[in-house]
Amino acid sequence: MGRRRKKRKPVRRVVRRIPKVFQCPRCGQMNVTIELNRIDAANSRATIRCGSCELRAELIVPSIFQPVDVYGKFIDYYHSGELEYEVGEEEEAV
Repeated sequence: MGRRRKKRKPVRRVVRRIPKVFQCPRCGQMNVTIELNRIDAANSRATIRCGSCELRAELIVPSIFQPVDVYGKFIDYYHSGELEYEVGEEEEAV
């Protein structure tokens, strides 16, 4: 007499996705969003914004760049001091 064969559980593989929201280098919050607007076939304009500290910057990047590539370039420029950026005014609570 033979035993009943055990069923094997399928191995679940976790699919890692590319993030769409990034960490702000100024305030540390996960509120940085990146918008890409195509200028021409070779270049795009990337707008980087932080939702909490109102940090704003614009970069011209190749059109093949994804938001995660733009974020890496933004971080490099931010920490080296080569990037010009704007910071919105904070409202005072009375």
